[in-house]
Amino acid sequence: MTSIYSTAFFSGIGLISLIFIIRYFIKKQRAHKDFDIVVITCGFFSILSLYLVVTRVIDIVNYHSGKVHTAEGICEIYFFEPDFRAPGRYDIWVDDLGLTANPDDFSYLKEETTACKVTYLKATGTLIDIELK
Repeated sequence: MTSIYSTAFFSGIGLISLIFIIRYFIKKQRAHKDFDIVVITCGFFSILSLYLVVTRVIDIVNYHSGKVHTAEGICEIYFFEPDFRAPGRYDIWVDDLGLTANPDDFSYLKEETTACKVTYLKATGTLIDIELK
């Protein structure tokens, strides 16, 4: 759950920075030789940052208001070891629903296929709770 807060925060900082860069180039640097490239690239990353901020904020609001989703069925739990590119994570598949979980929060999980009931946040697919049966 803490990764949602940090992603929202850093994406928000990035979005604000990119908006200031685009604004600066549009107002002051129209004659700059890389004007088009800078504006298009910053525009793309601004849209990406906006998407990350909006989905995380939706899930944060839903989590604090108690609007979480549940699913029940056969769970396939996979663990991905941490490496130099990414920290470890669990991928949980409940029928056709894919969820991710932080191994620090769910250290008791192991790779298996079993019946379960999960509680999750819909916009980011983050696991809140899992009840193995």
